[in-house]
Amino acid sequence: MRQRVIAVVSLAVAGCAAAVAPDVLKEWQARQRYTCCNIRYEDPAKIVDANYAVGAILPFGSPASVTGMTNKSVTFRSGATDFTVTQSYGTAQETSQQYFAKILVDTDPHVRFEKFSPSVQAAIRDGRVERGMTREQVIMSLGYPPTHRTASTDASTWVYWYNRWVTFNVEFGGDGMVATVVGTAPTNNQPVQQVVVKTPAPAKAKPRKH
Repeated sequence: MRQRVIAVVSLAVAGCAAAVAPDVLKEWQARQRYTCCNIRYEDPAKIVDANYAVGAILPFGSPASVTGMTNKSVTFRSGATDFTVTQSYGTAQETSQQYFAKILVDTDPHVRFEKFSPSVQAAIRDGRVERGMTREQVIMSLGYPPTHRTASTDASTWVYWYNRWVTFNVEFGGDGMVATVVGTAPTNNQPVQQVVVKTPAPAKAKPRKH
């Protein structure tokens, strides 16, 4: 009886992550891929789409060679390290293939990065976000906001997880630029601090003298 229970559990676990069709995997392996953005991780084998903002950084534009894929995860090698990213939270908002295509792209993002200002480039390298950055630049620096909290990147507020318990918000103004960052956010790879960056209020006009 015990062996039967173990067998049933094993089948259930295996069924949770089915291998993709060989032609799908072959297509992913046929082209050079790059990381779309900085990917933070504490364990390279246990990265999830909650996109926690803690741990080491696999830099944006890192060459990525896909070595395996299931209907829930993609495994790729960058340098000498194998990384596995699992879609655990955003399954109601996008398919796993859509998610994988966001984080592993065909074009090296350095092509776009080189056109940014030096201050924005420095922030992205550090995995920071600053007022005045565009949506594209925020994604390159922090990664995509988890879709189970931010269903569309057109939203004016993006919710990120700093860790498993704490979130922070990146808020965009009408010009599409970062206006405010509220909450616990990564700062220059140093211990986190509470960050509140607000757009300065317009100066009041001085009354005219008669």
